[in-house]
Amino acid sequence: MNYLLTTYCLYLALFRQRKMALLFPILCFFTPKGLGLLDVSSLPYLSVNRALVVVMVVCFCLRVMSHGFQIRKTSFPLTRPFVLLGAAYLAAFALNPATWSSDAVTALMDFSELFFPCYFIWYFCKSPDEAERVLKCFYVVGVLVSLYGTFAYLMHFNPYFDYLKQTTPTGRVAATDYNDSLRGLRAVGTLSHPITYGAFQTMTFLVGVFLMRGNRSAVRLLLFLGAQMILFAGIVVTNSRTPLVYAFLSLLIFTCFARVRDKILVAQIAVVALVIGSLVGLEYVEKLADFVSSVASDSSTSSQNGSSLQMRAGQLLVAWKFFTNAPIFGGGVSATRSIIASGAYPDFYNAESALFQWAIDLGIVGLAAYSALFIQVFRTSGRLMQTRFSRAVLYATIAGYVVFVLATGVLETMQLFLTIIVLLFIAGGKERPRQSHSPSTSGYDRLVIPASGR
Repeated sequence: MNYLLTTYCLYLALFRQRKMALLFPILCFFTPKGLGLLDVSSLPYLSVNRALVVVMVVCFCLRVMSHGFQIRKTSFPLTRPFVLLGAAYLAAFALNPATWSSDAVTALMDFSELFFPCYFIWYFCKSPDEAERVLKCFYVVGVLVSLYGTFAYLMHFNPYFDYLKQTTPTGRVAATDYNDSLRGLRAVGTLSHPITYGAFQTMTFLVGVFLMRGNRSAVRLLLFLGAQMILFAGIVVTNSRTPLVYAFLSLLIFTCFARVRDKILVAQIAVVALVIGSLVGLEYVEKLADFVSSVASDSSTSSQNGSSLQMRAGQLLVAWKFFTNAPIFGGGVSATRSIIASGAYPDFYNAESALFQWAIDLGIVGLAAYSALFIQVFRTSGRLMQTRFSRAVLYATIAGYVVFVLATGVLETMQLFLTIIVLLFIAGGKERPRQSHSPSTSGYDRLVIPASGR
C-alpha cells in the first residue's frame, strides 16, 4: 500500500500539483513517520511522508525549470523566520564536521518537511473558498479517523497500526501503542504514536470550531457537537495528558479572545457536556480531571507512569549541560538523538520537550528561529484574519500548540500544524488578488497550474 500511495502521489505531483499540495494535510493522517517506504540498514530511513515531500519539491523544480525558471511571486508570510530557521540548521550542520556523514540528509529533510508543504499550499491555493473546502475535507477525514481509532482501541485490534510495524523491519523507527506499559493500551488510530494521534485530533477539533464561524443553524450545530464529541472521545482514549491539555487550553484561550456571544455559546456547550458527563458517570469526569492535572503532581504522575515536573527538572539539568557545550549554534541536528541512544543519561528519558531538543541541537540561533516562527504566526493571524472569531481560533490553536511542544516535544506534529495554520490564514483572510504582474507571468500561471488540476 505504501508503494501504491507514493506512486499515485508522484502522478499527482507531476500532472496535478495543486491537488497534491492541497491533499497533503489529509495524507498526513495516514503517513506517519512509522509508515516506511525504504528501511534498509545500509541506507538512510525514508518514510512515505518524507518521500512525498521530496516528490513535491522535485516536481515543482522540474516545472520551474521547464518554464524558464520563472516563479510567481507570492507574499508568503513566514518567509523571514524560515530563512532564519534554514540558517540555524545549516550552521548546526556545518559547524559539527564529525557528524557530517550522518546529519546531511537529516538537516535537509528536517527543514524541508516543515517549509515546503506549507509554502506549496500558500503558492497553489487561490481563494478563501478553496482553502475552506480543504479544511472541510480535512475535518471530515479527521472525524472518521477518530472513529476508527476509538473503535480499534475498544476492540484491541488495529490492522493499520499492524501494517505500519511491518514497513519498518529494522526497528530504527518504532510504532508503539504502549500495550505493554504500566498505563496500558493507548489509542493510536492511523498514526504511530498516541500523543501524535491526540495532537492531530485536537487540531481537527479546532478546525471544526473555525468552520462553525459562519453558519450556526440548529441542524449544523447538532452535527458539529456530535463530531466534536467523537473527536474529544478519541483524544481521551489516547490516555495522554498533553493532547487533553492542548484541547482544554485552546478552548480557554478561544473563549478569552472571542466575542461575548461566542463566550456564551462555549459556556452553554460546556454546561451541557458536564451534565452529560455527570449522567454517564461523575467518577469518570473526576478521573479525567485528575489525569489531566497529574502532570503537575509527582505522586499521581508516578502512578500513571508519565511525565512530572520533577522529571522535567532532571531533564533540564542534562539539557543544560549539553547546551552549554555549544550554546550558539548547537551540537548538531541529531545531537539529542545521540544522547538518548547512548543510554548514558537515563534521567533524560526521551527529551520530552521541544525546548530541550532545539537548545541542544541548534543552540541559541535555533531557539531564536523557532521563536521568530511562532511570533510571526501570531502576528500574521492578527493581520490577516477578518473577524474576531477567526483570530480567536488562530490564537487558541497557536498558543495551545506552543504549550504542547514545550511540554512533550514536537512528535511529528509541526508539519501538520503549519499546513493547517496556512490554510486558516487563507480561509479566514481577505480575498487574495490574482498576481498578474506581466503577460509572461500570467501565462506561466496558466501553464503551471492548469484548470484541471484545481
